[in-house]
Amino acid sequence: MGFKAWKPLAKLFGWWLGIATFYLALVNLHDLRSSPRLSIIILLSAGFVYALACLWLHRQWSRFSVQTTKVLVIAIVLGAIGFRLMLLAVPPSLSDDIYRYRWDGRVQAAKLNPYTEPPASSELAELRDPLWLRINYPAIRTIYGPLAQWLFRATYQLDSRLVAFQAMATLGDLLCIGFLFGCLRRWELPEWRIALYAWNPLAAFESASNGHFDSWPTAALMLGVLASISSKNLLSTLAFTAGALFKTWPLIWLPLTLTRRPPWHIGLVAALILAGYLPFAGARLGLLQPWLDYTSRWLFNDAGFFLLRSATGSEPLSKAIAVGIGFVTVYTFWRRGTDPVRASYWLLLLAIFLLPAVHPWYLLWPLPLAAAALDISWIMLTVLAPLSYWILVDASSASSTWVEPSWVRFMIWVPALMMWAWQAKNNVIAAPPATPTQPST
Repeated sequence: MGFKAWKPLAKLFGWWLGIATFYLALVNLHDLRSSPRLSIIILLSAGFVYALACLWLHRQWSRFSVQTTKVLVIAIVLGAIGFRLMLLAVPPSLSDDIYRYRWDGRVQAAKLNPYTEPPASSELAELRDPLWLRINYPAIRTIYGPLAQWLFRATYQLDSRLVAFQAMATLGDLLCIGFLFGCLRRWELPEWRIALYAWNPLAAFESASNGHFDSWPTAALMLGVLASISSKNLLSTLAFTAGALFKTWPLIWLPLTLTRRPPWHIGLVAALILAGYLPFAGARLGLLQPWLDYTSRWLFNDAGFFLLRSATGSEPLSKAIAVGIGFVTVYTFWRRGTDPVRASYWLLLLAIFLLPAVHPWYLLWPLPLAAAALDISWIMLTVLAPLSYWILVDASSASSTWVEPSWVRFMIWVPALMMWAWQAKNNVIAAPPATPTQPST
């Protein structure tokens, strides 16, 4: 490797070291919930350095030789792995979801159906251990899909410690990086954009520290997109369906995608979803009850939904309007023949914007595609998202109810919306490239 390659590599390492310094500070804090204000400041600071590093890559990439860019891509990926290894040492203290994952795996390891009874049920009392006390909303049954349940079970049986679940989420996160790289090459986009996801502090933190398994449905989605743009329609349909069997949000990708697929793909999707839930059918209505609880109870860091409920004064009416907006948007894209990948990307952004509850890790669902599209407004959202943990600054340890300060919502959403408005004014609304015309398979 010549000197010309070493110089940009040394600069990249300097950026990496700047971000890593903040992660080491989190490792030193260890229990982040005991110092939520400082934890948020550290994450925001890491996000600032990340933004500067990506700006440097954006401005300099075209000046590098092909050999240098190859070296830098390898360095970016290795740096991303290094970030996640550091964050694995930070226990999941800002979110309680990982305790539910572990509980679901524990229930299945006992050969029981996780959808049948909630953790607080007396019938499951024998399974309780000290970590059971950390489960949020223990009176509510699990809401996660069948592929998620099998993932939780496999993880628990391999290693029941929390760090195993953090590693499980990190593995899904690394798959996202790999599939994003494949998409960038297929689209012939600058490969430095992999850093927009790989080095994103929210992506690294939510997977490696908080252990959110959302990286797995996101990885399935990215596999589906990569298959779509590679003319592998069957694999694409299977991947999108797998994503929906982890969590329901990848279903957003199916309506417009299936309009470009042979009709038998619709039957395949239905059969796979039915087959996924069939082993848990003994729970009957227990499969639906969590969704009724979720859609009627949770309200957090909402944006578009906040505007709707402020205008109407009614949450049920706001939910009906939000659903109506979604259906009208799908119909509009279908009538216009908008490319399914581009349209589904915009639909996912709209869905998150209209959700009653927008937890920080929800913003990661479209992030790999936002990175490919250079969607600055969405990337800005992820940088500011740690502010939503401000709710823990004044939270009572005796309460599981989260009520965030109003200013936090505006600090997170307004800058991103202003950036989006600027992009729209300049006719540069970001989206993934259109899918190449492909034969039906």
